[in-house]
Amino acid sequence: MAQPTRSIASFPYLGGAGSLRRLFEQTTPGFNTLQSFFSKWLKLDITTLAMALTVFGAISTGSQHLKGLAYEVYNWIVRFFTASVSIPGSDRLNREVLNWIGAKVLVRQQTRILTASSEPIQNDAWEFRRAAIRRIDYHQEKRLPIQYLPTFGITWFFHDHKIFLVRRIADPRSAMRSFHMSADSADQYVVPPAGHEPLVVMCLGRSVQPIKRFLNTCRDFADKQREAFVTVHASRNLFHREGWDTTILRPIRPLETVHMDKKTKDELVLDIDNYLKPATRRFYTNRGIPYRRGYLLHGPPGTGKTSLSIALAGRFGLDLFMINIPTVSQDIDLDRLFTSLPPQCIVLLEDIDAVGIKRTRELPDIPLEVKDPKEIRKVGGQLRPGRVTLSGLLNVLDGVTSQEGRIVLMTSNFADALDDALVRPGRIDKIIFMGNISKDAAEEMFLRFYAPEPNDEPNMAEPCAKISSEQLQTLAIEFKSQVPADTLTPAQLQGFLLNHRHHPETAVSMFQSWIMDETALMDNTREIETGGDKLKASTTGDDIGAPEKACHPVGG
Repeated sequence: MAQPTRSIASFPYLGGAGSLRRLFEQTTPGFNTLQSFFSKWLKLDITTLAMALTVFGAISTGSQHLKGLAYEVYNWIVRFFTASVSIPGSDRLNREVLNWIGAKVLVRQQTRILTASSEPIQNDAWEFRRAAIRRIDYHQEKRLPIQYLPTFGITWFFHDHKIFLVRRIADPRSAMRSFHMSADSADQYVVPPAGHEPLVVMCLGRSVQPIKRFLNTCRDFADKQREAFVTVHASRNLFHREGWDTTILRPIRPLETVHMDKKTKDELVLDIDNYLKPATRRFYTNRGIPYRRGYLLHGPPGTGKTSLSIALAGRFGLDLFMINIPTVSQDIDLDRLFTSLPPQCIVLLEDIDAVGIKRTRELPDIPLEVKDPKEIRKVGGQLRPGRVTLSGLLNVLDGVTSQEGRIVLMTSNFADALDDALVRPGRIDKIIFMGNISKDAAEEMFLRFYAPEPNDEPNMAEPCAKISSEQLQTLAIEFKSQVPADTLTPAQLQGFLLNHRHHPETAVSMFQSWIMDETALMDNTREIETGGDKLKASTTGDDIGAPEKACHPVGG
């Protein structure tokens, strides 16, 4: 055994550090000088350093090969042994999957890399989580807790006895990627998610059925979290393109809190309830009738038109899509908004006066450019046209490309001035007047404000004065007797009660003086408006001449 060892050592350059040193001396000019410098000043053996660098390079090269091999094996497994479903970043299901992972996986799994935010990241995960957590210090809460969601890359977990992998894919067009220190850097280390990244849900196996069941679980979880809320979608112009961008979860508002004529409200609820029944849809389909329903809510500002819309959405468990007509740029944007609506929902078209006023050919005596809302009450005139045209609005309501199954609620302050083509049956099936509050409705509002809550929070700073139900009823009757008929809007009365929300006796005793001040203010405002209208008419040379035309309530 000794002879072979001596033979190997006798070969040039293979005899240990000395042979390696002789190799460097023969192949590297100036090696001796460099070796002396390292030995004297740095106390290092340059040959040992060179050997370490060589080994490190070999390990690095080997790891790159192993990484490539592992990547090929991963791709092979993904291709032949997994099923997958892709979810676009703009889809609600995307947010529901992230919400489920944040609530069910991240809280029990020691995930090492997350994304954190103190504000919602273009989704409603925080609102869902907020609904699930009952905090006794909610009234003292000044900031939102930090929420954690999956970041880029893969999050794996077990569900229904199967392995799932959810991959959050970074947008390659993200502007932040241009600032990366290295092109090979992992996305989760260099750029945070913006909230609209697509997802790929994978499952070990050849069938997509487990993924479908998982997605249904995520949707059911989100629906459960939303049970106490109404989902309100608002349109938004983003990059010169109108779309549904903002999602707000609002607590369900009971219909009892909308103070209007009780008979009218009951008839409206019954009509919508009948419309939503499957038998009604079959009836419409079998007889070739478009399955649509439209309502016009009109009346003075502050009478609860928008509040009624939110309450109806909560009553029937439908999403509410709000469109403020004057803010929509053009007809094609309005058509795009309607095209992207779900099969069954409530659409609220606010300020329909902007495009629905009677057309100019019907009002030859009134120049279009001098009209404003105040003149409508006088002459039945028209408003300055909005960027959306009346024909564009009519087309999305019942045109060839219009969808069926939705409920359209329109609000207007001047129903008599709306174009006949808009208010005909088929586009608006019922016209509902929402006027000033009645005495009976004022009594109901008073009782609702001061009725004891069964689950009052114990730490309220200023609890309501404790009174018996008999005393409260007596105060409500006294309050009702002081309310003038057809004078105040529900919003005005609610504002007064809010100022005395903890003291019903004070509200009753001070109401008479407040109503005198309020009516005086309203009269003064009318005089100023009337004076301004007369001044405008005299300066523009318009001879209105026609008798004043009142905006009469439209029955229905």
